[in-house]
Amino acid sequence: MSDRNVVIEQFAAHARDRRMTRRQIVRLGAALGLSAAAVGKVLAMPAFAQDSTASPAADGPVMVSLLDQEMTFDEIKAAIAAEGEVNVGNWTYTASDQLVQRFQQYILDVYGEEIKLNYAQSQSPSTYLTELYTAVGSGNSSPYDVLAIEENYYAEVQAQAAAEGVTLLEDFLPSGLIPNAERVFDNFKKGSSAVGFQASASPAVVYNRDKVDFLTDWDDLADERLSGKLLMWLPGDITGGGVLLGVAAALGLDYKDPAQMEEAIAFLVEEVHPNVLKYTADFGEAQQLFQNEVVDVVTFWNSLARLQYLNGQENAAMLVAESGQYAVNGYMFVPVDPPHPVLAQLFIDWRLSDDAQFPDLESWDISEGAWAELQEGFMGESYQDLVPDWIADAYFDFYPTIEQLETQYLGVDWDYYTQHSGEWYDKWLQGIGL
Repeated sequence: MSDRNVVIEQFAAHARDRRMTRRQIVRLGAALGLSAAAVGKVLAMPAFAQDSTASPAADGPVMVSLLDQEMTFDEIKAAIAAEGEVNVGNWTYTASDQLVQRFQQYILDVYGEEIKLNYAQSQSPSTYLTELYTAVGSGNSSPYDVLAIEENYYAEVQAQAAAEGVTLLEDFLPSGLIPNAERVFDNFKKGSSAVGFQASASPAVVYNRDKVDFLTDWDDLADERLSGKLLMWLPGDITGGGVLLGVAAALGLDYKDPAQMEEAIAFLVEEVHPNVLKYTADFGEAQQLFQNEVVDVVTFWNSLARLQYLNGQENAAMLVAESGQYAVNGYMFVPVDPPHPVLAQLFIDWRLSDDAQFPDLESWDISEGAWAELQEGFMGESYQDLVPDWIADAYFDFYPTIEQLETQYLGVDWDYYTQHSGEWYDKWLQGIGL
């Protein structure tokens, strides 16, 4: 190890031992004559890569929800050692392994404890809910400490709880172990039982800007210039549901009016369907057909555009529809009776940290494309200055401003959606002969 790296490691160890804040690290680094690059390396370490202190309890005891007691740093450390692991249900990311390693390293750096993040990955999160319902119905503890999945699944769990007259989710906010939740806009919180970790995830129209220059809204999918050049996500899940809601909005229709939704579905069947080359539920196929320019337009998640752009497809773009985008963000919630309540809260807080919201490419050892999967917009005002230089010029080509989040990203009545989406999909599929 070079002398320079030895100095950086010693400085980092000193800062960890004293549980220093980022501001204190910058001041001490300057006083010691360390270069900005050296201080930056320390700040990029998991222990310090957030604006809060290295431990929420660094300055004294904090009130810990779920346990409903004040805990000191040493008590939190002891609880972490006793729990030893945490079970999280999420999606599959290109950087899933790095996410796991980064959180485990964060706990080691801050608390000196080695733990295991058992990270379940599924693109069909409904399986997590089935496991939860089965466990609770059998009188067992939840198999998951945290579920980090789409907002509609949170609504589904709450609806199930109300129907069965049981408790399925814990109230965990506010908590002294989750100070980063205070940085998040209120509209990304669900009372005391859920907090978002994505701001702008939405089903969207992704297109080749070199081939298509006329799209302004969802109803433009019916433009005959797209004949044979449109790939649609197969109706049946929230991806297709977001498209259906968007088309209804573009046509000036109310999705809560059954007759008007009949009109929206008829438009998709009669006007859009003739342009469709294929329907798919295979992301790899959608990505390949778009990248190889077999199709010019794909209905999928907004993240596809930036993923393709950062992987070299510079003509990839995403339409922010004039009538709006229906947001389907990821939320974190805690199933009832979690087996590892302290680490559950620490994971939620870390997932909202600077480090996890705007990962450093070098520190995480990830590609720009992998970064684009993890980053999903500004969760609050304090995140705005974190956009890295390498994407600063193109960031707002693929992500909304806070103003756009407020005006063009629409909420969904998830209770209504959950009750009616099945019949919508059935009618849509029947209309297109599938």
